[in-house]
Amino acid sequence: MTSARAISTPALIGLTALVASAIAAYGYAEFGGWNAEGAGAAARYTARFAFPIFVLAWSASATATLWPGSWRSVLLRRRRAIGLSFAAAHGVHLGALLIAVLLFAAQPSTKTVYGGGFGYVMIALMALTSNDWSVRKLGPRNWKALHTFSALTIAVIFAVSYLGRLEDKPWLAIPTLSLLGLAVLLKLAAWMKKRTLRVAAA
Repeated sequence: MTSARAISTPALIGLTALVASAIAAYGYAEFGGWNAEGAGAAARYTARFAFPIFVLAWSASATATLWPGSWRSVLLRRRRAIGLSFAAAHGVHLGALLIAVLLFAAQPSTKTVYGGGFGYVMIALMALTSNDWSVRKLGPRNWKALHTFSALTIAVIFAVSYLGRLEDKPWLAIPTLSLLGLAVLLKLAAWMKKRTLRVAAA
């Protein structure tokens, strides 16, 4: 993890956005360039790229709680950078999605518009408050509540999205839902460990 620690937060965010942009470009190229099919592919592929980054950031604290030290502690220290990288990747996804809708007349469902829109508001709030100044202004308790609720909202949106693909794309839905389920189990196990330690110390 030495090399990961050497990468600054802005550099990691920029690199993630660059990779996401390259993935979007591949989506267009796969379907012959600037067309509706390419825009749809760019939106799908960038969402799939952003998903494991979210899971990594979301499960960082639980992983470090269950198995302190080594790369888990490094992951926890870099959680803010990873979370901002997710926001950058999903920002590229939003751009691809808006191109598909506004330029190529893709017709998203009402659930996608409102649910996805609310998810982007949560991502924006998390990104804008991922700094020490916001922690001080909001207070640690309020800041944690905001980020906990926002991350849970995003996790639910991903879960609903991939549950809807179980029938037609099980090769995609099953691994992603399994990864999300594993993150939930890690968070529950970490909560139980903390609760047990508090009871023992009381």
